[in-house]
Amino acid sequence: MNEPLSLLTAWLLGFIGSIHCMGMCGGIVGALTLNNQSKHPVFTQLAYHAGRISTYGLLGLTVGFLGFWLADLHHSLANTMRVISGGMLILMGLYVSGATQALNWLEKGGSVAWKHIQPISKTFLPVRNLPQAMGLGMVWGLLPCGLVYSTLTWSLVAADPVQSASMMIMFGLGNLPALLSFGLFAQTLTKLKKQPLVRLSLGALIILFGIWTLAGPIMMSTMNTDTALTSTLPKPPLNTG
Repeated sequence: MNEPLSLLTAWLLGFIGSIHCMGMCGGIVGALTLNNQSKHPVFTQLAYHAGRISTYGLLGLTVGFLGFWLADLHHSLANTMRVISGGMLILMGLYVSGATQALNWLEKGGSVAWKHIQPISKTFLPVRNLPQAMGLGMVWGLLPCGLVYSTLTWSLVAADPVQSASMMIMFGLGNLPALLSFGLFAQTLTKLKKQPLVRLSLGALIILFGIWTLAGPIMMSTMNTDTALTSTLPKPPLNTG
């Protein structure tokens, strides 16, 4: 994948998806603000989000190693992963543009594991210091979210732990402005991103990158077919005269 485009697309996914993220994480962010017993509330918020984004990065690192291992097993697996990744990107583009809610099933599946993970967060409450805030963020980074899971699936195709982790970190940075400023600016940002033209434009960008991702295996398959046909054509006789 083209790394700059991948990182930009990951950021866009987080940015436009922050409407959804505020619904998922807005409660804990609001509670963190109201029940914060730290002397530095702004730094507490930053520590929480640093923990959340760190979890995204660790998840990306994990799937990056998995993708590298799968791609190393066989070349065809790399193409298969790219096809899945492109399809997932198109689905995410449709999701953020409001055309489908097809990613909700991922959240329902993840909620099974979340029931066992969520109680851990209580050990960090009430938040009195920065390590507690960061620990709480790291736990809530595992909250079942269709966009997070989809971005993870997409980053798998990078087959590079560093790039996969970077993509997940950029995703987290994309939704940081809305979650960090869960107040007047967040409301303004939400109104902007609810504009049909904005949602459709950003969704279209993500879909286009998904199509580009899908095109890679198709082009490679075509080139391999042409090469195979060329190699089977009879060679012209040598001119010995």
